[in-house]
Amino acid sequence: MKIKKRKEKPILKRARKPAEAAAETRFKRIVKPFVERWKVIVAVAGGVAVVAAAIGGYGWYRRDREVRAARAYAGVQERVAAEVKKAAEAAGEEGKLDEDKLAAKTAAELENLVERFGDTGTGRGATYELASLYFDRGEYEKARELFVKVEAKSSGLENVLAAIGAADCEKALGNYDAAVSKYRLIFDNHRGEFPSVPVAMDLAECYRATGKLEEAVKTYRYVLDYHRLSPYAAEAERELRKTEAVLAARRGPL
Repeated sequence: MKIKKRKEKPILKRARKPAEAAAETRFKRIVKPFVERWKVIVAVAGGVAVVAAAIGGYGWYRRDREVRAARAYAGVQERVAAEVKKAAEAAGEEGKLDEDKLAAKTAAELENLVERFGDTGTGRGATYELASLYFDRGEYEKARELFVKVEAKSSGLENVLAAIGAADCEKALGNYDAAVSKYRLIFDNHRGEFPSVPVAMDLAECYRATGKLEEAVKTYRYVLDYHRLSPYAAEAERELRKTEAVLAARRGPL
């Protein structure tokens, strides 16, 4: 004979709940919601772990790239030094080094390094060095492209030097208006600091090239008024006299 299970009356069920709640420890009450939602928690925790691992992995990747770039750059220096030594020995005491050939080999080494590690700090330094090499060889457009790249990705003194390099390229290419814009920006942002005097001299020269003699006079006077002890002071005074003479001749007799 099957015994029929009696259904508990609702009033008794409600009456038992306070007792069950009292029997639960504080720990159980805290843990219970987490146990009930364990699948969600595991999924979220797994996601956090993946993100943390990705961030840590990226940090390790960047450090590894920098180390490898530094080693590669050291290798470039060693190979270039070996080429210079070899050329010097071949030329003898009175011989002349083939600087163009050495420059070409150095450029090839730097180009390879920049291609592989251009996204690193060492790569930016190599890019600046390569741009300077291009500039010395008269390849101003290639140099300008690299200087602009370094300027866009750098800060501080590195940024200033790259900006000056780009301005020098514009000047060398005869793009005096573009050169004035870049030199003027550098000059205004760093007035009284390290690059202000040589930049002022270049700026004044570009003002003269574009016929803005009054601006050139003001710039030369800035060098003489605020940097009289600068090695550029004598040149600034000499160029100021020339510019004032041209300006006076242009104005004619009073």
